[in-house]
Formats: sequence, structure tokens, C-alpha cells
Amino acid sequence: MAYSSVERDGMARPAAQALPATPVEADIVRLLHRDASRQELAGLLDKARLLPDGPEKTRLIQSIEMGVTIKERMDQHQLRERGLLAVIETAQDLTAITDLDKVLQAIVQRARKLVGCDVGYLSIYDDEKCDFYVRATDGAFSEQFRRIRIGLEVGVCGFVARNRAPYSSSDYGADERFVHTGFIDSAMLDENIKSILGVPLLEGEKVVGVLFVGDRYVRSYVAWEMSILSTLAAHASVAIGNARLFEQAQKALRQASTTNALLSRQTADTRAAAEAHEQLTSLVARGGDLPEICLMVSHRLGGHVVVRDEGGSQICASARDALGFAAPAAGPHDKYWADDKIHAALDESRRLGRSVTAFALPSHVCRVCAVVGGKGLLGGLVIHTESALNDMAVRIFERGAMVTGVVLLLKEQRSYSILSDVPVVLHGLIHRPQGSLEKLARQAAAYGLDLSQATRLALIQTRPERSAYVVRQLRARLDASGTLFGEAGDHVVALVNDHALGALQAGLASCFSGYKGEFTVVVSESVAMPSELAQAFQNAGRCLRFLNVLGRSTAVFHERDLLLYSSLFDEATEQGIDAFLRSALGGLYRDGGPRKVELARTLLAYLDQGHNARAAAATLDVHINTFRQRLEAVDALLGRWREPGRMLEVHMGLRLWSLRDDEVFPGHV
Repeated sequence: MAYSSVERDGMARPAAQALPATPVEADIVRLLHRDASRQELAGLLDKARLLPDGPEKTRLIQSIEMGVTIKERMDQHQLRERGLLAVIETAQDLTAITDLDKVLQAIVQRARKLVGCDVGYLSIYDDEKCDFYVRATDGAFSEQFRRIRIGLEVGVCGFVARNRAPYSSSDYGADERFVHTGFIDSAMLDENIKSILGVPLLEGEKVVGVLFVGDRYVRSYVAWEMSILSTLAAHASVAIGNARLFEQAQKALRQASTTNALLSRQTADTRAAAEAHEQLTSLVARGGDLPEICLMVSHRLGGHVVVRDEGGSQICASARDALGFAAPAAGPHDKYWADDKIHAALDESRRLGRSVTAFALPSHVCRVCAVVGGKGLLGGLVIHTESALNDMAVRIFERGAMVTGVVLLLKEQRSYSILSDVPVVLHGLIHRPQGSLEKLARQAAAYGLDLSQATRLALIQTRPERSAYVVRQLRARLDASGTLFGEAGDHVVALVNDHALGALQAGLASCFSGYKGEFTVVVSESVAMPSELAQAFQNAGRCLRFLNVLGRSTAVFHERDLLLYSSLFDEATEQGIDAFLRSALGGLYRDGGPRKVELARTLLAYLDQGHNARAAAATLDVHINTFRQRLEAVDALLGRWREPGRMLEVHMGLRLWSLRDDEVFPGHV
């Protein structure tokens, strides 16, 4: 707006003269057109008030005040326009942005920008912990502020939530209308917040959160600011509700997809189980054998399948080359680790009546199912796979184990039918027969045993429930010629011609090499007549009882080494034998350290070699002078042991000691 020099002088000298009439309204319009600030119009008004009173001054002041009013209205319209744009943009975000955190962050940023505040943040209610936590912030720099959790009973947040209405405070620290807490006040102090405005996020009657703006100076908030903040809070509430609905929809979709996939998988598994059942039934009906079962189960389940007997020995297995899968080794464990795990799993499976996992390594899972039938455990079906079987595969595997049991029972029944007379023949030969020995001899000859030749009896002691297993193992390992096996009470009896004794001993060693449990075998002397077998059986039984008193097992003994002592100590106890050793050997046995054990070995070798010191020294691999020095030490311990009666007693004591403690006298018996 331009003024003449006279007008400028008049403004400079207010009391001097009045402003001339000018088109002031036009100047105000020009100021409004170029969006002049309210301060410019207010400055013009201040200058007009300094003019001399008069009608022209009054008119001028009125015109300027009207311009100021128009400017304020225009500013409010612009502010409302910006608020409306923010609401529209927020509504667009609700449809365009699916990430709830991004939507809430955008709302907080717009709230802070519209109200012109230093800090904006949004607290969301946690249904599980029953408190509010900060979900989004803008303008905050304190980490403690972002970790604020506020209960319903404290702070501005709790006040807004309880009353479900906006709340503002021009001086947060001094405001006593709500409950303060040290942690919250400390966080607000760290952020240097003086003034705060909060509005609730309502979902029906429920408060789901609170939207805040704050300033680091003392100020008040007008109704329009509360209104626009409430509108943004409503949008935030909608966003949270939409997110919850979206999450529920996604969860329902995932559940539907999972259910559909599960239904499809169960349908496929049921179809596979039905096919497997049909195949197994057909296999049994046409007389299929164990290798066919292994191969069928292996192809169905994709693993290496093994049939084991009740002792854990492998009977048959699936063809590895056909499947391209071989059971891997047990990894870092010793070579017996896997067998021990499988053996333990067989016992557990038998107790539970279902299959169990023997062991699980990163790329090797072994599952075992006990095969039970008849009087007890028949064996087990074992499968090695790269990963664990699912429920339907486990059912197919267990059905395969049932079919395996049927086949094993059929094989056992066929074997019993073929060898049905063996128990009768054995019983007749070893229990002092009253009938014709010639008839028993003919029956034994039908099973390959020629009683006209020299024959030996082997009496085998093991756990009673394992006797039938031992008989089957011996039959599987030995040629039928020259041998006859069977159970006799809790023991196993084997009759063998002398020419087949070596094969029997090798078969026993093979049978018990991987055996889980104790066993003891006594082999009789050769008998020429069938009538002598009953006495050989009695002698072997006496030897077994004697070995049990000594605590010896897991070895093969010969009757000739035991008969004298088993007869003398037939009724003796462990304490009685120990008392005899103390009496016979005196200081050589009592409190025996390594030196006395060495002397006992020396004396036993001397007596066994017929008092030949040089031959005895050679058996011990010591020098003759060393040997004689040891004998002198024995003389000092035992005194007059060389007298004939005393020498026999000492020799018997040493032999008895060597029978009992094989670790003290290794390899002597």
C-alpha cells in the first residue's frame, strides 16, 4: 500500500494531523491476496490506533479488524482443510497399507504434524497383561519413553481409558487430577514433556488404546485439536479392528488350508494302509516267506527292513541295492551301541504292545516292533529310515510285524511237527529208560544220531524262557548228521557223536557270541553205550550245580575237569568252599595279594607237572632259578606241605581255587 509524503509524516506525527481518505479496503484485500501473516495486519491495526480520533480513524480501524477476522477465518479453513486431507490420507492408508504398524505410525506422524506438537505417540491395550504399551512414536528420542507400560489406574493413559473421553494437561508434572508413578514421571521427564493431550481409541464401549500428542513447553489445546485428534484416533481404532479381523481371517484360512492338507494326507495314508493290508493278507494267504515281507514293507515305507529272532540275531533283511538305502552306522558310538539299543527297544515294545523308536540320529531313525506269539517273544521287525515314520506308516509297519509273527509261528509249527518225537527220544535216553533202548536208538538214528558210535552229552544252562531259542539256533547252525537237540526241564540237552563234537562246540560259540544273557555248558565224557547217557546226564547236572555255587558262567566246561570236585562238594555252599580253601591253602589263600597269587600259580604248575620244576617253569615262562625261589617262598608259607596227604589236599585246594577264580588262574581250565 502506497502513502503520500504527507500521509507518512502524519503517521510519524500522530497528534499532528489526520490520515487522508485512502482506499484502505483495497490495501487489505491485497494483503489477504498475497496471504500476508496475521502479524502484518495486526501491525497495521496498531499503527491506525495511534492516529487522532475521528470518523476516518474509526472507519479505518473497522476495516483493518474486518481484514484480521477474514485472515483468521481463512487460517481456520486452511487448518480444517489440512485436517480433512489428513483424515482422507489416513482412510486411504487403511485400505492401501496392510501392515498395522505402518498405519499406526502414519497416524501418529499426521497427528503430530496437524497439531504442531513436539511428540506424538500411540499406546495400545494388552489384553493378556491388562495394561497399555507404546506401539508407535514420532519425535520421541528417549528409549525409556518407548518402554512405558501403564496400568488402568495410573497416568493420563489410565485416566483417559477409565473415562473414555479426551484429556489435556498444560502442566503434566503439577497436574494432580491423575495418579503419578515414578517410572512414568521419569520417562516424561527424560522426554521433557510439559503439556499433553490424549484421546481414546474406542471399539464400541471398549478402549483399545490412547492417542497422545505432547509439547516440551506449557500450552493449552483447543477444541479443534481435540476434534482432529479424536478423528485420527477413530481411524486408528478402525485400523486395529481391521488388523484383528484380518489376522482372524488369515488364521481361519491357514486352519482351512491345514485341515484340507491333513484331510488329503489322511485320505492318501488310508488308501496306502488299505493297499498294504491287502498285500500283506495276500502274501500270507499264498504262503509268503519272511524275505517277501521285508521287501514289501521296505518298498511301502522307504527304508531298510530286518527281521530278528528273539535273541537279536538277524534272520533276513530287505534287498539294499533294490532300494538304494543301506542302514548307516551308529556314528560316534561303539559297534555294539545300535544292537544294544535295538535289544532294549524289543523288550520295551513287547511290554507296551506297540512299536517304539530304538534310536534317532540326524539322518538315521531306527524303529522296532516286537513279534509276539505262542508262549512269548518270537523276534522283532526292525526298520531303518532317514526320518521318523508318520502315524499311518507306523500302523503299516506294525501290521507287517503281525504278519511276520504269523509266518514265524507257521515255521515253528512246521519244525515242531517234523521233530515231534525228539522230546520223547531225549527223555527216554537221559532219564533211565524202562523201554527198549534198541527202539530209542532207531528213533534217534532217524534224526541223524548214531548211538552205536561213541556219543557225548552237552548240558546247556540259560534263562528258562530262552531254551527254545537256543534249540532253534543250534538246529539252524549245525548239520543234522550226528546231533540231536531238545529241551530237558529248564535246560537244553544236545547229544552228539564224537566226530561232530567240534561242530557242536563251534555252533555253541557262534550261538552265544551275540547272546544277551548268561549261559553255561558242560560237555560229558564220551560214552559207548546208550544206557550210559542217563548217568552222563546226572553227572553233567551235578557239574552245573557245582559251577553255580562257584559263580562260574558264560563258558564251556568239560566233565573231566569238574566231576571229582562236583562229587566232593555236591552239597557244599559258597561259604563252605571258601572255608575249605582257607583250611587247605592257609596263608597262601588268606589275604592274598599279587605276590601270593603268583606263588599259588607257581605251586599249581609244579603239582600239575608231576613235581617237575623245569617243566613247570617253562609253562609259566620264568627262569628255573626264579621258579625255585618261589617254591622256597611257598615252603615258608605252607610249612610241611610236601607230605603226601598234605600235598594232595593242597593240590585239590589250588585246583578248586582255579575253577572258581578264572581271573586269578587265566586259561587254566
